[in-house]
Amino acid sequence: MTFTVRSLLDLPAARTVSLTPGVGEERVITWAHVCEQPDPWRWLGEGALVMTTGLGVPKTTDEQCSYLRGMQAVGIAAVTVDEHMMDASFSEPALAYAAHIGFPVLSTAHEVRYITLAMAVAEAVQRGRDKLVQQTEQRYGALLLAELCTGAIPGPSAARLLEPHGIRQPSLVAVVQGAGGRAVHHQIREAFAAQQLPVLTAAEGDQVLLLAEAGDALGRALDAIATAGARVGASAPFDGLDELPNAVQQARSALVRNHLASGVLHFGEHETTSLFLPSSAEQLRRIANQVLGPLRTYDEQRGTSLTQTLRVFLEENRSWVRAAERLFVHRQTLIARISRIEKIIDRDLSSIEDTAECWLAVQAAISCGDLEPAEAAAPSGQPGEVH
Repeated sequence: MTFTVRSLLDLPAARTVSLTPGVGEERVITWAHVCEQPDPWRWLGEGALVMTTGLGVPKTTDEQCSYLRGMQAVGIAAVTVDEHMMDASFSEPALAYAAHIGFPVLSTAHEVRYITLAMAVAEAVQRGRDKLVQQTEQRYGALLLAELCTGAIPGPSAARLLEPHGIRQPSLVAVVQGAGGRAVHHQIREAFAAQQLPVLTAAEGDQVLLLAEAGDALGRALDAIATAGARVGASAPFDGLDELPNAVQQARSALVRNHLASGVLHFGEHETTSLFLPSSAEQLRRIANQVLGPLRTYDEQRGTSLTQTLRVFLEENRSWVRAAERLFVHRQTLIARISRIEKIIDRDLSSIEDTAECWLAVQAAISCGDLEPAEAAAPSGQPGEVH
């Protein structure tokens, strides 16, 4: 947060008012210094708040205008004078000139010691700098986490980049979904600050991905986030950063399976939808790709959503009416899409064997996080549209 002339005027402890109301209130103050010289611009510079008892302020209007003009020229933010100790007040023409050139002239209560004012300014400026540093670190951390999740950074380099953030192994990835990205980020910052636990976060739509050191402190932080109303999916702990992409898929899979309105579900705590599916994300992905690979490639190349259409059709037990309603398409459009799907994946959905194979493939894709949950999928078209 930038500290400005307006910030100073709003500071109760400063007890300072403007003699040029509305003028230069957006000017940034970076430091405050007492100066009783008649030419402060020789000693002080940009962003300074000049504090004076008035000893150096000239008496004539022309000299006062020159005094104000000199400070304006070097970028001094403002001047404040003791309301009682000035030998001669700024003249009305001088204040009018200050307003004309956009230079704020202020007055501070006699009871406020200038060291108090200087410390108040310094503390406010430091808070703003600390917040800027924190925001910068958060942005850098988000970019780093996004890169790490792709697996593009080799393990040793990833470890060196992660070391300054204080996140040690074993680590854990979690995906948090709540009401609004800013609210979720605030919940995460509060929960992890309470546990004094370093964390990296990155926004992904209405979800937030986070990486932190596994352990009891992380468990308490995730519980606090869930208690605040968010839904959390967490990966299994892992020791090597080369496992991070797989951990992200585990966390997404756990979030999909987490049907609680709020709560934490760790990967492996839920049962798969079939006794015939493995728990390894990589094995699940291979199973899904054997059947859905051509269909997903078709979707990516043509911008269609046939994979989601197949998933909904199977979830509705191949009911044309219910599936069409869920997809917001006409029944004939759905029939045309299913016919196209059967050709692409070389399966007959009137066959129990082929249908079962497709169902297992869809569940495998959901379990490894490659296919979104039903509630996250958008309507896939309008009536009459054929993909």
